[in-house]
Amino acid sequence: MAFPIHKSIPLSAIGKIGGAFFQYALAKYFFSEYARKKLKDNEWIDKINDSFQTNPYKVALIWRFSPLPEFVKNIGPALVPTLKTRYQVLATLTHGLPFTVLWSCIGNEAAMVARGVTSNAAAAVHRRDSSDLCQALYSTSTKGTEASTSSATTSKKKKKRLGLITFDLDDTLYPIAPVIDEANTAFSTAMSNFGYVDIQPSDIVETGKKIRAQISPKDVDSSSDSDPLKPKTVNHKEIRMAAIRKEMEQFILKTKLKQTAADWATEVESMSSPVLKSAEKWARTTVHSSVVQAVYNAWEMERHHAAERHLFPEAITTIKRIQEDHPNVIIGAVTDGSANPMLMVFSLMPLFDFSVSWEDDVDKVLQMEQFQELSAVDESDALSWIYRLAAERGREMSQLTDEIKKKSSSSDESLSEEDDVEWCWVHVGDDLAYDVGGAATTGAKTVLVELAPEYGQTARLRMEGKKPSWSTETDEQMANHQKMSMNALDKVDAKITHLSQLPEVINELLKGGDEEE
Repeated sequence: MAFPIHKSIPLSAIGKIGGAFFQYALAKYFFSEYARKKLKDNEWIDKINDSFQTNPYKVALIWRFSPLPEFVKNIGPALVPTLKTRYQVLATLTHGLPFTVLWSCIGNEAAMVARGVTSNAAAAVHRRDSSDLCQALYSTSTKGTEASTSSATTSKKKKKRLGLITFDLDDTLYPIAPVIDEANTAFSTAMSNFGYVDIQPSDIVETGKKIRAQISPKDVDSSSDSDPLKPKTVNHKEIRMAAIRKEMEQFILKTKLKQTAADWATEVESMSSPVLKSAEKWARTTVHSSVVQAVYNAWEMERHHAAERHLFPEAITTIKRIQEDHPNVIIGAVTDGSANPMLMVFSLMPLFDFSVSWEDDVDKVLQMEQFQELSAVDESDALSWIYRLAAERGREMSQLTDEIKKKSSSSDESLSEEDDVEWCWVHVGDDLAYDVGGAATTGAKTVLVELAPEYGQTARLRMEGKKPSWSTETDEQMANHQKMSMNALDKVDAKITHLSQLPEVINELLKGGDEEE
């Protein structure tokens, strides 16, 4: 099926029922007189005409359900002069709408099987132990003796409850390429507002690539505030702010050299090395960090506004559907960049409970930890720290929600029900290495968002050895990313090609966990 179910039903209805109406109207109002003259001596026409005259709606409905070709079912009633159009319209709707829904649902199920959505979820159940798929991140208080607890555990299966679902944002809920393009345009505008004119939107990307390529781990470890062009950490924010400063310094340097050359009545190319070094120092001291921060803030603000404008059509409805299916679920974001749903006030903010970021929350660990090859990491490795942080935050919020629910409930039965429920976590993202590989190390179920081409994902091009235009990764870093992605292939619990498939996939994963026990 080319369209999700909520689109396929109305589209199919328009095509099927609309086509039937069109054929009927064309025959009745343009060709019926000619056809009647040709068939005026046919005794069957008289009998059909009499039956329509006696019970117009019933006969029209029987005609629709008859095993005749669609062409005959649409054209035939148009030749009956006693049949009013309203009866034909009503019969067509009565017959067409239920079958439209039926065939659309069958097509949707067949498409999901063909795409491997359900089979992936089922395979994940047999591939991984249920304790890994649905790791219990908090334990309920035990009652009674150890013997009675052990007996209750073995005699009664625990249900799976979706306690936490986390999303990557870029290329998962919106396409990253147009978002970055529009943010870069805002960067160019902000630079111009501060007097740095003729700087193109793509300049920040190209300068960022150069800065990132020049930084080695040794440079990062030894960097200090004395050299703002050498970031303390290799992350998107630091690289971008260094690129903004570099663009400002280059602009001031060129302007200063032109002014000096004009004063000396000479050419810029003829200036001596000491003069050039003095001009470079002038440019560096002239750029103020507050202006750099202001330009970056403009870039980041537009990034979030653009993300809201480019949200995938079913992103909001999908998340709301998950909330309906799983009351009290905690929804969080896990990102490796500057995206934050809490800053998307008109769309995602009301739906999300928290956000953790590789850039903003790195201070939560003792030292900066870099992504490594998945084959060389385990659950306690640096790759998983951000997911451990997300799990802890989700667990804490889930526990608070349960406490509020228990305190507001007067029924003892509702309190005991929580003892028979196992808390589960699902992470959804488009990146095999960071989303699937990272989340799997902490026991989360993983859903890979590998969307259909019309969604415009570009980050996954790195798996094919193609670098997206917005990426500042070096060739070596991209090669390492590819290797990490390959190592994460067997960590995928389910894969979706349309966001609208996510609620059903989650239900399948939870159901599979129950069956395995």
